[in-house]
Amino acid sequence: MRILIALLVLLLCPLSATAQEFGRMVAQVALQPLPESETPDIDQLLRAQWKAYYNAGGTHGFFRDQVRAGRIDLNEDGQAELFIQIDSPAWASAKGLPLLVAGWTSRGWAPIGWAFAESDSVFVTSERIDGWATILTPTQALQRVGKSYQAIDRR
Repeated sequence: MRILIALLVLLLCPLSATAQEFGRMVAQVALQPLPESETPDIDQLLRAQWKAYYNAGGTHGFFRDQVRAGRIDLNEDGQAELFIQIDSPAWASAKGLPLLVAGWTSRGWAPIGWAFAESDSVFVTSERIDGWATILTPTQALQRVGKSYQAIDRR
């Protein structure tokens, strides 16, 4: 009888998940090559964050044609946040390519999170922390902590 009760308890109790859940995927961030026309706001962000590498030669130097960008509203305020990815083999790592998430301020774009991803694998999930959506890549999740996003390794 004890064995039967123990089996029933095991069957009726939910098993804990082995991996952290981040909500279901609700939107893919479409990371596209930058347009050929000038984008001064994005160029300013690239120069500020990658000063020694943007529009520079050398091993890790990259140009506009190696940058992908996408926009999606992460906190439903009507203002889309900006995603920037360096799409250059020199910047590839086991976790993917560098991904910058930026929010608009009165002084232009400002970084609010960093991660790694492939260009076709950045998703926004249904999980919300303080009104901000969680961002999911194959190797990392970005969750809102205070005024920025924190990357959490998934593997």
